[in-house]
Order: sequence, then structure tokens, then C-alpha cells
Amino acid sequence: MPKAAPTLRQRKVFALTRILGGLVAAFYLGYVVIANLAAGLPFDNKLMFTALVAAAGFGYAAWYLRDLSAVAREEREQGVNGNGGSAG
Repeated sequence: MPKAAPTLRQRKVFALTRILGGLVAAFYLGYVVIANLAAGLPFDNKLMFTALVAAAGFGYAAWYLRDLSAVAREEREQGVNGNGGSAG
């Protein structure tokens, strides 16, 4: 039995959710790293791992931004407006 493919709107919402989640996590963890460094704590293994996870969050958001760009390209090719209806 073939699986149903998600619609463009579903793919767009999924990508936007992932982008926002990745950015929120990355900015929060980046803030934690900067706040700890500003407080005078050493850049030890724990803080280095936190910085690495923050960078991974930015990479995660960037990856799904590429996916969102692909959805927008498919919408333009199909002549679909941003609300899921046909352009008119």
C-alpha cells in the first residue's frame, strides 16, 4: 500500500516548525554560553559541548530552511499561492 505524500502546506508548516525550534534552542544555548563566559566561568568541556549543541541548532534550522526553499520553489512551479490555493 503506497504512502500518501504530504501536501505542500503540510511540508511548509513542518519546515517552519523545525526552523523555529532550531533557532529557539540555538539562541537559548548560545545565551547560556555567553552568560557563563561573562560570569567568568572557564570554557570547559561542558560549556564547549553546550556551544557545540547551539551550533548544531543553527545548522538544523539552516537545513530546514533549505527544505522550505524547495517547497516555495515547488509552489511557484505549480502556480500555488502561499495559502494553498491556486494563484489567480
